[in-house]
Amino acid sequence: MKRNIYALLLSLTLAWCVSALAADAPAVAGNWQVSWQGRQGTQQGTLQFQQDGSKLTGTMEGERGSAPLSGTVNGNTVSFTVEMKGERRSMTLAFTGTVDGDKMSGTFQPQGGGGGGRGGRGGQEGGHTWTATRQGNASSSEQPSNSN
Repeated sequence: MKRNIYALLLSLTLAWCVSALAADAPAVAGNWQVSWQGRQGTQQGTLQFQQDGSKLTGTMEGERGSAPLSGTVNGNTVSFTVEMKGERRSMTLAFTGTVDGDKMSGTFQPQGGGGGGRGGRGGQEGGHTWTATRQGNASSSEQPSNSN
């Protein structure tokens, strides 16, 4: 009898640990409207995330087309890189931030960008800020508002 109780307690403890680990990776899968300050002012695009546990993959869509992304989410911290490929040069954008329900925000750093030959040509030193809002996945945002 004691052996069965210990086995039951061990099973419940393991189940609790697994659910606690799953809670460390909030659901970010889906489409997010992202905006950031660029050289030409405020820029916008769409982040499309697929999620497998804490692993993220997907694409970033913007004025210059689509680029692959990959990263992780751990607790409320998200980090991912976007591989931008151009005709003359390529660049990686490294994003870090926090997830808060249907909103994310943080900073990103351009990395690489070879081919320019002039230091600092890729933009300002330091991090650039970004914000994102989940699109279409939350029940409150499934219907577009038509207030006009």
